[in-house]
Amino acid sequence: MMKKVFSTLAVVCCMVGAFTAQQGNAATTYTYYKVQKGDSFYKIAKKYKTTISTIKTLNKRKSDQIFAGETLKVPVTVKATKTVSTAKPSITAEERKLMAQLVQAETGSSEPFAGKVEVALVILNRVKSPAFPNSIKGVIYQKTKTGYAFVPVKTGKLTRIQPTKQDYAAVDEALALFPKDRRGSLYFYNPKITKDKWILSRPVTIRIGHHVFAK
Repeated sequence: MMKKVFSTLAVVCCMVGAFTAQQGNAATTYTYYKVQKGDSFYKIAKKYKTTISTIKTLNKRKSDQIFAGETLKVPVTVKATKTVSTAKPSITAEERKLMAQLVQAETGSSEPFAGKVEVALVILNRVKSPAFPNSIKGVIYQKTKTGYAFVPVKTGKLTRIQPTKQDYAAVDEALALFPKDRRGSLYFYNPKITKDKWILSRPVTIRIGHHVFAK
């Protein structure tokens, strides 16, 4: 349901940068893709309906070697005639509660309201990104090599969380802001706790409270 709504939004609203190449009457932009085990330039090119040479040029690569965990720029073509929708995406009551639960689990009462909103935006941005699952539930319960993408899910804490009115308000605010969100935050972490070199290398979008948000 969410994917259908998101597909009406112009990709240029959330792309992390512009790629100047033109293909006929279509404008080309790019997004980031995290390389998975078993990936190759061929597989990635096929997935994004582009060519190996285009991806290599975009990433200034000459070798055919890529490594699991690294991030590559991949082109995304959008028809120039596509219109931009600023409509607030609609979600189910179940999805709204699930988002509010994660917001509460990740921010508690120690983070400012703006930080809660940005956590909710991370979920929405992941749903829209081709590098993540295409539903709210899929994003929140995404499995990784270490268990799950979000610690509260990994520990089993999420299902016991009772979100507050502020958490629900943060989700609603994120939904209202999402169509025009240009930061495109996809990750967040506490720099005093996180030691993962990959996440620490991501481009920072904003710092709020104890969290650093990145893409």
